[in-house]
Amino acid sequence: MTQNDNIEYILRQYLPRLQVCLQHASGDSDGPEEGSDAWLLLNILIGNGDKAGNALLTQFEQSGRSLAEQGGRLDARLQGLQRYLDALVLECKTIFTTQPQLLLEILEYLYRTHTQCVLALMRGYQSIADHMVAERIAITQRMEHRLLALQHINGVSNSTMDLDQTLEDIASVVADELNAQLCSIFFYDELQRVLTLRATNGPRPLGGMHFILRLGEGYSGWVAEKGRPLLLHDVLNETNFASEVRAYLNDYRGLMALPIIFFGNTERLIGVISVQTEEPRDFTREEISFVEVIAGIVAINMENGRLYEQTDEQLRRKVYELATMHRVSAIIASTLNLDEVLQTITTQAVHLSGAERSCIFELDADTQRLHVLAHYGMDSTAARNMQLNLGQCCAGRTVQTGRPNIAVDCFHTDKNCILNSDPFVSSEIHSVLCVPLQVRQKTLGCICIYSSHRHPISQEQMQMVVTFANEAAIAIENARLYEETRRGLELKSVLLRELHHRVKNNLATVGGILSLQMRRTRSPEVQRTLAESVNRVQGLAATHDLLAHEDVGEARIDDIARKIVGVANANLTPPDKHILFDVQTSSIVIPSRSVSILALVLNEMVSNAIKHGMAHRTEGTISIRGWEEDGIVIIQVIDDGGTSLQHSENSSSEGLGLSLIKNMIGDLSGTFSLYSTQANHNFSGGDLSNSSSSTLQITRTVSEVRFPLKPYRRN
Repeated sequence: MTQNDNIEYILRQYLPRLQVCLQHASGDSDGPEEGSDAWLLLNILIGNGDKAGNALLTQFEQSGRSLAEQGGRLDARLQGLQRYLDALVLECKTIFTTQPQLLLEILEYLYRTHTQCVLALMRGYQSIADHMVAERIAITQRMEHRLLALQHINGVSNSTMDLDQTLEDIASVVADELNAQLCSIFFYDELQRVLTLRATNGPRPLGGMHFILRLGEGYSGWVAEKGRPLLLHDVLNETNFASEVRAYLNDYRGLMALPIIFFGNTERLIGVISVQTEEPRDFTREEISFVEVIAGIVAINMENGRLYEQTDEQLRRKVYELATMHRVSAIIASTLNLDEVLQTITTQAVHLSGAERSCIFELDADTQRLHVLAHYGMDSTAARNMQLNLGQCCAGRTVQTGRPNIAVDCFHTDKNCILNSDPFVSSEIHSVLCVPLQVRQKTLGCICIYSSHRHPISQEQMQMVVTFANEAAIAIENARLYEETRRGLELKSVLLRELHHRVKNNLATVGGILSLQMRRTRSPEVQRTLAESVNRVQGLAATHDLLAHEDVGEARIDDIARKIVGVANANLTPPDKHILFDVQTSSIVIPSRSVSILALVLNEMVSNAIKHGMAHRTEGTISIRGWEEDGIVIIQVIDDGGTSLQHSENSSSEGLGLSLIKNMIGDLSGTFSLYSTQANHNFSGGDLSNSSSSTLQITRTVSEVRFPLKPYRRN
């Protein structure tokens, strides 16, 4: 037996006393609990052989590892061992007081055993501490790497690259960071309720980038439908997801699939991101958190893109609305065609408000009933038959109160609703907005917008419809004013034409009386004077006949000239003369007051040209032309008779005609002039004996009047 065995044997003899002292040192009510430091220390002291002692020391080392793993305090454990050692030393001194040599050996053994226990405990604790430090360093490095990965993904998301390239980069970064073979990103289509593959770092499934999954189909469809993550150690063992598993040529087993959700005022599913490995794998909480952050970045990026597109779309819509309103206003300003304007308003009101049908009602002031003026999306026959009383249906109440009216699903409760006559329309229409048409605080009718949506029309849409209502009210009021003005002008035109007709008849009667008197007189001088008077009267009669058939209050210069030429040629041209009258086209229009004066002036100018310009010729030409220069009307009567101006002005009768011209043209603030011009004229084979072709110089007499053109002008 060794010395240690002898000491262990001796200490076993005092085991109860040693247990009691350790109990007091630990403060427990019972003996040292099995597995505690006091129990381990006591069993090492009284152990049976080296193997038992080594096993107990191994337990101390394991206890140190557990302490480190649980984050316990090593110094507290060491202090406890020191208390147990002090208690055992004190008890041994009491037991072996009479055996000092044995006491020294036992104390040496106690201290050596205590040191071994402390070293085992510290060794176990330190091994875990070193492992945890190494693990923390690895975690720190991994977190730094993932932080860089997140920074890269965030930078890519905020770059100017297109969306597909951005998602491809994100998928590659996620797969590399998690040491996975496949990362896929699906987007969710809310309208079609399907998932569409948008990006992947690895092999594409059958169907390529057009791979589509329904909600609940495959593991991605399951995640989208449930809205929660899916973690599978080996997805090949799950038959429920076989449709998506078989879509890849390679076998992928480990799976982590997370929903991409935007958490705003309301949660909105963006899509699904999945990470897969070729070997079965359980993803850690840290890896799940990393992918969740990536999903959040993708969701925010997509929402920002959606908001940008929405804002851009709103701006484009505003521009379109303003352009439409401008176009409607331009139509109203450019035409008085009420049907065209109202049809444009009803059509554009539907397109811009997102509704399906629209209708404009007009209030009949006499019957106090509403009828349809224009409509869009409604049956024409039914619209023509629509008649409403004030207060009936939404339209009637709107006109009665003069305030907009919004209602949802009122067609089922209102028996007087006009849409009840058409079950097809009433079944698909759910909301209505009626806005009164008001001008100068007077209600002319209303415009109604019918929508299939089961929610009230927004304030923005209402304001737009109100604008259309104002435009429609202006159009209706303009049409009414135009119609009243047109009727007044038509009445005035009829009255003026009747007046000109009666004046023409009276002048014709006067001319007839003068003609009778002319035929009865035997004096040539009197006959000539009466003939001139008859010509003047008939010229005026012809002018009034022209006014009786032309537009109200105006006539063209060339039309007046033709009338005068016809009368003068009939009354003043001698039978032995052949005079050609050339009236050039002139589109200048003058008012009726000027027409009568100009007719008398032209009559005198043409008469003067016939009687005196052609006095010494059997044939000739009289030309009449008129034009405008800088607001001044110029009318010339030109004859090629070659009469001396001196002779014309000295004649008494011509002097009366010229005097009339000068006096009457003064009423138009105009002037009169009479002058001659020289012109060369070629003759061929005529009376000249010396040559078959000669040039003769001809004198032309020009009588000209000039007067300012008032605002009457026609192209």
